[in-house]
Amino acid sequence: MPSNTYPFIAREGWPVLVLLIIFFVIAQHYHFGNTVTVIDAGLLLVLVFLLRDPRQIVPSSPLAIVSPVHGTVIAVEDVSDPWISRQARSIKIRMSLFDIYSLRSPTEGKIVNQWTRQPDNNGPKRQFAFRVRTDEGDEIVVVIYLNIFGSLLFRFYVHSGERLGHGQRCGYLYFGGMIDVLVPQNCKIMVKPGDHIQSGSGIIAHLVHADKTSAVRNDTHSVA
Repeated sequence: MPSNTYPFIAREGWPVLVLLIIFFVIAQHYHFGNTVTVIDAGLLLVLVFLLRDPRQIVPSSPLAIVSPVHGTVIAVEDVSDPWISRQARSIKIRMSLFDIYSLRSPTEGKIVNQWTRQPDNNGPKRQFAFRVRTDEGDEIVVVIYLNIFGSLLFRFYVHSGERLGHGQRCGYLYFGGMIDVLVPQNCKIMVKPGDHIQSGSGIIAHLVHADKTSAVRNDTHSVA
């Protein structure tokens, strides 16, 4: 299971940053010129910003579904879920170049399935999807539409059968992408198109469970 302890700058970007720092030191030592030094320093600062990975405060509500990524909600709609053959609510999120690239689990549960492409899909974009099942049996599918960088560099650190914590970091999408979160149809949706949300802390929906205690009380009262 991935660790919850990680640095402010994503480890996925460390090799590139180290190379830039080494080149900066060499440029300074051999006097390559101010232009080269400034370009290298500027690129280093830009990448430090893009590769930032701040900690997120995960909401305490166990029924809250959090956003797997930073991004902007572009659609909320009823769909036919092709991954597990059900009707579902789709929350589509677009990441920009300047959003944080870490991928997080939308809820606590077990990774049941992973797919590398949608069945019978001949589209040009590669897709990756994973299915999380909660202890109560709720099914949430996260679909990632990978851009050209993501297709080459996308990372997912969890295997099927492993558990994830609520909002736990589980992957990395270099330079962002498009995300689809497919939730049960009876969920209470908490976002609308245009909302910008944060990964791991932004609540996009609430799972709805029947209050079994209340049902038992009502049945008992009726019998009495």
